[in-house]
Amino acid sequence: MKKTILVVCIALCCVAVRGNAADAGSYGPVKSGETLYRIALKHQQQGVTTSQLMTSIFEANPDAFDQSDMNRLKAGSTLKIPGTETTSAEASSAQEAGEAPVGEVSQDPGLEAGAPLAAGASQTGTSQVEGVQQGTAADEMQVAQQTVLPEPKAARGKKKAKPDKPLFRYSYDISLIDDDNVRLAQNDEDIRSDYIFSTTVRARGGKSLDDFSLLNYGGSATYNKFDTFDTLDNFEFEINTRYRFALSSGFTSPIYSLGAKIGGKEFDTEMRDATFISLTADMNKWLTNTINMTTGIVLNAQESKSEVFDTSDARIFVNIDTNFSKQDLVYTTFSFITGDTVSSSSPTLDIINAADAIEPDDAFGGIEANQFAYRIDADTVVLTVGYNRILTRDLSFDLSARYIESEASYDDSISYDRTIFRASLLGRF
Repeated sequence: MKKTILVVCIALCCVAVRGNAADAGSYGPVKSGETLYRIALKHQQQGVTTSQLMTSIFEANPDAFDQSDMNRLKAGSTLKIPGTETTSAEASSAQEAGEAPVGEVSQDPGLEAGAPLAAGASQTGTSQVEGVQQGTAADEMQVAQQTVLPEPKAARGKKKAKPDKPLFRYSYDISLIDDDNVRLAQNDEDIRSDYIFSTTVRARGGKSLDDFSLLNYGGSATYNKFDTFDTLDNFEFEINTRYRFALSSGFTSPIYSLGAKIGGKEFDTEMRDATFISLTADMNKWLTNTINMTTGIVLNAQESKSEVFDTSDARIFVNIDTNFSKQDLVYTTFSFITGDTVSSSSPTLDIINAADAIEPDDAFGGIEANQFAYRIDADTVVLTVGYNRILTRDLSFDLSARYIESEASYDDSISYDRTIFRASLLGRF
């Protein structure tokens, strides 16, 4: 099995799709009151986001800006517009509906819809840890997604025929995960660690509603394979939609979004099979030319085939992305989650008294082994630190570490902590 996984990883590492180069052009003279943002919108290029093009124009025309400030464009300047190939090579992270370099979707995977990390008794959208795993890197924090507004109507003059764009863009990620507490257990004798191989395929589309709003839609399918506890192997699918809008057109203007997704999960043990729904509201804003912030709230609910896995929770989060170079991004996310969490262990009297539901856990031996899954109300803090490296326009590498600490709301003697390391290849077809 490990040899098969290695072969698949090596093969997919070689996948990269390159865009066609476009000829460079010029624009000018700049009129009084014109902004770099609007000029970039008028010269939008295939496979390049507006923020990427703004950065390339800014760097190609240093004398056209007062005090090297991107927001202080000089009237009367004539700007050199870099071609697609140059812009893509120099792009910094900023995601547009299905068109951005893949490195952009690899910010905190916990903010990315459709990028679950199923582990132990904890599933995406239901437990404290897995609530953090849904929304991308990837789109999924998804999710820490940078977005631009749709391109306005064409300028005066003869319109050029535009090639038909595909209805969906397809992407994938391949991850190797080290989880030191897959059972979310408290006592040392119950704690188990495992390696998980996870692969996800996504489809994403987008539609401009007007100059200030955008509608995204798509879906994903994920398979998680556990190295030791194969009873936790699972398949997950979802469909999602997200409405994004802005109140003004400046580069630093906030972009707001409302999202929803529904899906289902199937495990080797039937008691964990479930359907879920998730609602998201967030705000994204550039703080500087290199620092981007996303903050928001996520509400999750799940209904399963066993009462113990019928869960709901709420999460608030703040994510900061920092571009240290054109290819290197570091992200940090802090989350606070309150609501249901599910653990698995040999129950103590305190656990039995605190649990809202408790059932034999077939994944770890059930009644014969005195192993039970229990649901409690808990407060959880999660800190994620990650690094993303853009390898090509369509492939990036992501490495993250996540620390989780959870405590029962009504009994502080019941708690657990958990550390998860994740290495991922993110690409698109």
